[in-house]
Amino acid sequence: MSAVSSVITETFNPEVLSPFGGFGGIIRIPQDIPNPVIVSSVDSVGTKVSVAVQNNTLHTVGADIVHHCVNDILVAGAEPLCFMDYVAHADFTADQTAEAIRGVALACRALNIPLVAGETAQLPGIYRRGEFDLVGAVVGIADETNLLDIDNVKPGDVVVALPSNGLHTNGFSLARRIFADIPLEAILPELGRPLAEELLAPHRCYLNDLRGFLSRIHALAHITGGGLLDNIPRSLPDGVRVDLEWGTWQVPAIFELIRAMGEVQEDEMAHIFNMGIGMAAICPLDTADELVKEVPGASIAGNVQASQVEEKIRILR
Repeated sequence: MSAVSSVITETFNPEVLSPFGGFGGIIRIPQDIPNPVIVSSVDSVGTKVSVAVQNNTLHTVGADIVHHCVNDILVAGAEPLCFMDYVAHADFTADQTAEAIRGVALACRALNIPLVAGETAQLPGIYRRGEFDLVGAVVGIADETNLLDIDNVKPGDVVVALPSNGLHTNGFSLARRIFADIPLEAILPELGRPLAEELLAPHRCYLNDLRGFLSRIHALAHITGGGLLDNIPRSLPDGVRVDLEWGTWQVPAIFELIRAMGEVQEDEMAHIFNMGIGMAAICPLDTADELVKEVPGASIAGNVQASQVEEKIRILR
């Protein structure tokens, strides 16, 4: 770990009380939050790490896991307090392990999040040669009175689509199968850049985009596993549905390429991928207009309707 100790300690702030290399990370609870509550999340990068290994590019997935976890707690209205990581592998060299951890640390430093603890495990009995997994856990904090509550969503609200920059960290089992016979260095005309660069584009983080709007947003939906059709309903109360107008947001070329090459049905695509919406913000129209002006590529993509049927989302084409 000495190879990455400096970049990890560079993420520390005055609230961190534990030194590097201890058995547990210790951090103060900020004193300026009247009713502090902890919001936590843990996740894995998933099979995207296989593309990273194949391309010998391990640092980008570090940004993936930090951004994914931060987005998840942002949905509750929380800010990140600290981060932890876990790397498991069969036979990585010290340099490979360090590169993966360095990616995590650099992403934390960019967002001013202390990377307070981590673990590396060599598990040849579980992982095959050349395989690894990268897991991250974030601890966030919020004022209990400011938590986002989906019960605030009501008919007349609109949906703002915040753009993704590709697959993010979901749908890679299908994508890898479809592109299995195409070299990662190949530049496909539809993409205009190497396939590896497209697939390994880091998961976008929406913390800085949304921080100033949280008090006026009624709900957020982070579009991860399950795609548009499974994630937006998680942020809706009973009695309403969302109608999304196809064509009101930009769909990256990678999705049409996957659909065409894999002969995947449109509904299945929307059940697997984000389809260009990395985060959906549900809010009043005046807030939506400001958000669209502030966030490049954001657009009003739909609206909330009163509905008593089981269907919680429709994509209108």
